[in-house]
Amino acid sequence: MLVGLGVTFGATTVLLTRKTGNPWRNTMTERRDYQQHIHVFRGLAIMGIVMAHTIPSLDWSQAPLTSRLIDAMVNESSVFFFFIAGYLFQHLSARFVFRNYLRQKLLTVILPYLILSIPALIVFTQFTQRTGMWPWFYDLPVWEQVGLFLLTGKHLAPLWFVPTISLFYLVAPLLLWVDRRMPRLYWLIIPLLVVSTWVGRDGPNGPIDKAMYLLPAYLLGMAFSHHKDRAMALVQRWWWALLIVVAVSCAGLVFQWPVPPHYHMPMKAAACLLLVWVLYRHHHLVGHRLNFVAEVSFGIFFIHAYFISAIKVATVYLMEGSVYKGVGGDVIPGNLPMLFLYAGAALLLSTATIWVVKKMLGKHSRKLIGA
Repeated sequence: MLVGLGVTFGATTVLLTRKTGNPWRNTMTERRDYQQHIHVFRGLAIMGIVMAHTIPSLDWSQAPLTSRLIDAMVNESSVFFFFIAGYLFQHLSARFVFRNYLRQKLLTVILPYLILSIPALIVFTQFTQRTGMWPWFYDLPVWEQVGLFLLTGKHLAPLWFVPTISLFYLVAPLLLWVDRRMPRLYWLIIPLLVVSTWVGRDGPNGPIDKAMYLLPAYLLGMAFSHHKDRAMALVQRWWWALLIVVAVSCAGLVFQWPVPPHYHMPMKAAACLLLVWVLYRHHHLVGHRLNFVAEVSFGIFFIHAYFISAIKVATVYLMEGSVYKGVGGDVIPGNLPMLFLYAGAALLLSTATIWVVKKMLGKHSRKLIGA
């Protein structure tokens, strides 16, 4: 069973049959459901997420323009994940049963979220304070701190994703009703994109604000899947306009144009359409090299921040002889080769850890690490 971001980010299970001599040969039924270009897409998306979370660990004071350019390209790659989730949710919706769907999410998303949150919760309630919390947060009893951490995902940078995507799980029947009964409502994606671009991702309501911000990306994925042939044709016709949107939005981020608008959403939404089209035509160039990374991408999403932090602690100790206290720590000069090395090490350690856990626990690994 292949468990990747398409499964855990709002889709149902995609099955693949491994065969000797042809490790990814599909059955006739599975071939209809399996989307190799989307599989490659989520592999690239998780690599972008790891890179985005690595950027702050490096010292970019000597290369600020490079830092902003890379950040523009990879930051908010979560938009890609929500697009992929919406695409696969619609693509596999014929087998949707809400009760089974929620049960699967409880076991493969919520449970590993709770388990893998434990180290961060202990650190940020018992040993040090998490930066960026509300001024009154640490005046609360510990059990309330834990509850707010879990409700918001603020205890570890990437984990905001789980409380946010959980809101999409709860409204899954409504989303399917729109897809099956009122697909014309997909036109709402356009005003929703405008609102998200103007309002941005962060607001006082935590996961609710993030869910509203990412709703058009999720619906865009659903709409693309619903109208696959027409959507591909439109992207093929208007790829140059989408590329202009990407370029202008990227310029806004790099040159720090005033906000609002928030340029990540139009940039990433247009990039989603371009990437799906390009990968559909050319995913054979990547082949199956990213299959395992894509398969365990949700697990990587869960644990990669721990390895980024571990590398930071080690480098601070080796270079300064002191223990990292949770502030600063960007002792390594920022440049593209060093970013690839740092992010690659975090990705490799995450992937290797998941491989070991999967070997030890088999299918039960999903309940521990989501992969």
